[in-house]
Amino acid sequence: MISTLPAVVTFCLFFLFGSKMLRIFKFRVGNRLYSVKAAKKDAIKYTDTINLPKTKFPNRLTAAKREEQERLVLEKKIAVSYAYQEQRLAEKGKPTFVLHDGPPYANGELHMGHAVNKILKDITLRQRVAHGQQVNYIPGWDCHGLPIELKATSTAQNQSAQEIRKKSRAFALDAIRSQKEEFSSWGILANWQKDNIYMTFQPEFIVNQLQMFYNLYEKGLVYRDLKPVYWSPSSKTALAEAELEYDANHISPSVYVRFAISPSSFDIKDKQIYALVWTTTPWTLPSNQAICYNASLEYVLVRLSDRNQDELYLMASALMADFEANTQLKCEIVQHLNGESLSKLSYNHPIDKEQANLPFFEASHVQDSKGTGLVHTAPAHGPEDFLVSLTQKIHVKCFVNEEGTYTKEAPDFLRGQSVLDQGNSLVLERIAEDVVHSSKLEHSYPIDWRTKKPVIIRASEQWFINTEKLKSPAADALEQVEIYPRANADASKKALLTQLQKRPYWCISRQRAWGVPIPVLYSRDSGKVVLNSTLIEHLCNLLRQEGSIDFWWVKSVEELVPANLLRELRCEAKDLVKGTDILDIWFDSGSTWSAVLGKDKIADLYLEGYDQFTGWFQSSLLMSIAARECAPYKALFVHGFTVDEKGYKMSKSLGNVISPKQITKKYGTDALRWWVASHGTQHMSITVSDKLLQQAAENLGKVRGTLRYLKGVIGEKQSAEKLIPTSDKSYLNRYLLSELVEFESEVEKLYNAYEYNRVVAYVQNFIANQVSAVYVHLIKDRLYCGDDQEILAIRQTLSHCYQQLCKSLWPIVPFLVEESWSYYDTTYAAFHEQIVRTKPEWRDNKATEAINAAFGVKRLINQQAGDVNSWHLAVTIKGKESGQLDLLRELHRPLGEAFSNSELCEILQVGSVTLSQSNNDDLAIALSTLQTSLCPRCRRYGLGDEQKTCQRCSNVMNAKN
Repeated sequence: MISTLPAVVTFCLFFLFGSKMLRIFKFRVGNRLYSVKAAKKDAIKYTDTINLPKTKFPNRLTAAKREEQERLVLEKKIAVSYAYQEQRLAEKGKPTFVLHDGPPYANGELHMGHAVNKILKDITLRQRVAHGQQVNYIPGWDCHGLPIELKATSTAQNQSAQEIRKKSRAFALDAIRSQKEEFSSWGILANWQKDNIYMTFQPEFIVNQLQMFYNLYEKGLVYRDLKPVYWSPSSKTALAEAELEYDANHISPSVYVRFAISPSSFDIKDKQIYALVWTTTPWTLPSNQAICYNASLEYVLVRLSDRNQDELYLMASALMADFEANTQLKCEIVQHLNGESLSKLSYNHPIDKEQANLPFFEASHVQDSKGTGLVHTAPAHGPEDFLVSLTQKIHVKCFVNEEGTYTKEAPDFLRGQSVLDQGNSLVLERIAEDVVHSSKLEHSYPIDWRTKKPVIIRASEQWFINTEKLKSPAADALEQVEIYPRANADASKKALLTQLQKRPYWCISRQRAWGVPIPVLYSRDSGKVVLNSTLIEHLCNLLRQEGSIDFWWVKSVEELVPANLLRELRCEAKDLVKGTDILDIWFDSGSTWSAVLGKDKIADLYLEGYDQFTGWFQSSLLMSIAARECAPYKALFVHGFTVDEKGYKMSKSLGNVISPKQITKKYGTDALRWWVASHGTQHMSITVSDKLLQQAAENLGKVRGTLRYLKGVIGEKQSAEKLIPTSDKSYLNRYLLSELVEFESEVEKLYNAYEYNRVVAYVQNFIANQVSAVYVHLIKDRLYCGDDQEILAIRQTLSHCYQQLCKSLWPIVPFLVEESWSYYDTTYAAFHEQIVRTKPEWRDNKATEAINAAFGVKRLINQQAGDVNSWHLAVTIKGKESGQLDLLRELHRPLGEAFSNSELCEILQVGSVTLSQSNNDDLAIALSTLQTSLCPRCRRYGLGDEQKTCQRCSNVMNAKN
């Protein structure tokens, strides 16, 4: 080769030889330089002859592309998937899986709790569809209640019921529209196109509710009575137990008050004797009607230090030490009394001095755990107190109205004052001389779950469900209910039973405008309930005609009740008044099973947060037991609540709220779904953090990369008639197919146990190990450099693998699967239209045992080989013929002969293997190095003299040419 340097200036070339000599060669411009050394020829490139994976399925998407792709998948695939499964799977003969939706509240924007709940439900439904089972799921909304009404009344005061209802309905509908759109964007499987949803203000829903109310009334399970109930002065309505929260740091007065015992009660001269009681609600003292004691306790009369020594105080002896510790007053015992002797005592009222000789009553709720063993009893303000009044037949006095202020019947110094704001201080000021000791107590106190303000207990005429008749059959029914997750099943069932047993009664009436009216009339004179089946049916017909229940507030009794019905009721319109109460929203949602599923159908699953032990789980159970004597569900799934990375509940005031919209915009909808599946089933506190969400996105990216690689290998889906049969005898192919059978079975088992976090982990592990580290890694030589039959067998094997991965992933990440599938199935069929199943004959124990035996040898080789290229290794394996050697011979037939193109060589990734017999039980491995160049095309087989490529590669390339 001749080379010329067209230089125009003098230059120097410096060459450094070691560190001893520096030679400088100078060339003058114009000299020609000639080289006599032959130039090296370019190496031959074989890239075009290698079968590399090819696909247009992108490795990643920009945020804009991802948003567009999600929109297309929603419109083209997910939107029609629910209707498709209804039509296709109805013919398969499997029973329909019914997941009854607990209705979210139609109020405000969706938060992470909504995302956890709805996505867990969707994964549950999709996995059933993926396994060939039809599902029934109708999303619902709870549309009534105080929060919506407060929004409606916030713009103006003193609105009519009709105005409030009109604004409330508009507000709820707007919230439903917004929430429904976002639920749909998460890929939730439902018939959104036909708007197949339920709302608790729909006419037919209310018709069902009115009929159920009357049926329970006829059974004697619904009744009206005067009882003390939780009452919210801030909301001006009664509340059920499920509508309470508890303020753990509430401050109440802690007061020891003395009640003067009538002189005739004790035969002790010249002494004033007092009953000593302890209370944290001094505002209830005006309503005091008795003192309760426990006949089985021992009582004492004591003198108090720093008090008039002519005064004696009565208390339980077991609580005297507590009293001394709390008050720093020393007690001197004067006399011991047995509890039974207190029945003859009487006392004078501490505020209304005209009330003398009030009674002492024996009661089991009086204990020696706290207080004094004597309990101030105001039947209007305590459930136990009220039960005492029923037993003793004393009339209940209530001096507190619905606003939580004292009525005109109260003592004059209290009238019009708020019991919570001024009541305690005013009462304590009035009875100052009878206050033995006063301090403050920090304790847990019930508050209104909506307004977050304290509630009181107040007696009022309300409607109730008789839970005492329902508790026992409800508890029996619960024993047959499966509860998930399994790890918490016993604790969850115990919690539900405990809450059920604790419930004293269920108040179902509320004093508001936005809700379903309790459909009763009352006698104007006596207040007696006027109700029959004809009235209910008439109201239901009116409801169907008018399209809403608003007429209850608009029409007069004369307009509401036709003449023939009045004759049947034996009343005149002027003698009747309409009820003004509405039904508790837990009555609304507790009856959804009847309105949505039908009176005879039982849901396979209810899936909600653990707070529903006192809410929807319980109200639905009680309503179903009352109506048809069975539970409304066969199983419950209980999930936790979202917290930030520090364990704090998410709230705007803490500034730690992460909304689902933020997540889907930054990471994509599937990343949100992957996070829910990974963290939403195993913990009661579900951590939401950027770190975990980023981790979810990264893991999903790896899954996407695997699907992309598989798609690149297998190409487009082939129809059955285009599939070419292969004479495939590869143990690796048989091994992967056998592993797929086990994979499908295990994934289905985990899905059916609702262990979605384990599904995620299992799928990731399968991809990382059986697919990537084992199969794909070991067949690369055959895939890239093998002949057409070998490549075809690999493609068909990986097609089954790809389909199984799509099946396992589709319930969790449907957007990714549908996108990937669109590049695989060029007929534009969606994944939800596929039936993917392994074949029983794929299970191959022989192949699995042989491959695992080879893996054992590979581990031994890796321990000895060091850093040498393993394709340069010659391996000799000696062992007993009846042991592992037999399994290895399935992969490498020749015995006693070095062989380089067996499947065992492929698995061990070595240049050659020699199998030979020995008498040792354990395999013996010997390694040596092959002194040969590797084929430049496959870099596996050695080259012979004058060979450019190995014989295998030469044959493959010749066949293609």
